[in-house]
Amino acid sequence: MNEGVEAFRPTVLDELLRFDSPVSTATFRFTTEAVTLGGTEIPASVPVLVALGAANRDPERFPSPNQLDLDRDAASHLSFGRGIHRCVGAPLAKIEAEIALQAVLDRFPGIQLAVPSDRLEWRRTRLVRGLAALPIQV
Repeated sequence: MNEGVEAFRPTVLDELLRFDSPVSTATFRFTTEAVTLGGTEIPASVPVLVALGAANRDPERFPSPNQLDLDRDAASHLSFGRGIHRCVGAPLAKIEAEIALQAVLDRFPGIQLAVPSDRLEWRRTRLVRGLAALPIQV
């Protein structure tokens, strides 16, 4: 590892996933009984769509949720779903991301965006969120 480059911490990856989930919504679910959420009544047997990105920004769970805090314990984020609907490939995806990010940081310790972050272009898809390109300087 290059001198001065800190080891990539898995807790950082959890915060990155919480802050900007690659999957913004879960697949459709159906209510099994009538429920009230946030003052809205939802009848039984209707489709609902869970916004994982919104759940990851819940201020009751994550203080200052719109702030990226690389020291935050975000291990309970919902970016891969939860319970029986949690992505079976989540552990593999996380370890692959950790290895790739550490390799990039080792090889290019001075890496930075080549454009202001507000100029990044996002792909326009419904399910999986991602950049169209990531211009960097090394």
